[in-house]
Amino acid sequence: MDVPGYALITGSGSGLGRACAQTFARDGAAGVALFDVNAEGLAQTKALIDEKNHISASGKPCRVITFVVDVTDEDQVSKIVSEVAQEFGRLDYLVNAAGVAYKHVGGAAFAESKEWLRVININLNGTFYMLKAAARIMLKQDPILSTFDGRPLQRGSIVNFASIQGYIATPLSTSYVTSKHAVVGLTKTASEDYAKEGLRINAICPGYIETPMTMDSPQIRAVMAEKIASSVPMLRAGQPQEIADGVVYLSGGRSSFVTGSSLVVDGGYIQR
Repeated sequence: MDVPGYALITGSGSGLGRACAQTFARDGAAGVALFDVNAEGLAQTKALIDEKNHISASGKPCRVITFVVDVTDEDQVSKIVSEVAQEFGRLDYLVNAAGVAYKHVGGAAFAESKEWLRVININLNGTFYMLKAAARIMLKQDPILSTFDGRPLQRGSIVNFASIQGYIATPLSTSYVTSKHAVVGLTKTASEDYAKEGLRINAICPGYIETPMTMDSPQIRAVMAEKIASSVPMLRAGQPQEIADGVVYLSGGRSSFVTGSSLVVDGGYIQR
């Protein structure tokens, strides 16, 4: 996938973030920094990567470092992102995979404010804080070179996790749908700000994927099963690896002329 540099992945203690971290390591990244609020999950992800003994594009083992980080704390985010860049010497890829979802019984009129704020703070504000901290570092560094042909690529690449619900809506999902529409908007406007500077910013929009967040909630799982049976042309849920492959594509040299885009990976759901 032409990702020889250093990656930072939020939400990497489980689910889609974990799959992204493993895929960067598999595909030749020099190092991956793992962010999550769950220390145990971070340790598990690191162990899964280390046991594979992935070799980077430079011929050295992929370095894995972990940090317990709350992405809703802007000061903490700024400090630790800077530490990652100092540890690695640069920061080439940011993946904003941290996220949370709620179903609001009764819909928008009865949504609990504390649930609304938690979703917005993690999905939108956390994405913004991470983007802001990483972009300030990326804009100051030289472009990374392609491992395939040596051409200069981007100064940095950021992939934000949106969703198919960044384009459509489902009932009882007020905070989640709002947050993901906003992430699509953030991706578009930020990409306009820095395209000419060599900083690429894109979004990934997963459909119904089998992750802990979707499978552990009976409400979400029930909706997902119904939607897959009635509206997903492939008639199945996606797997985390299928999303991670899209993220690594958007991050690396194979997408060097792609910015401001949202890649939908949903088995054909929103085309109907």
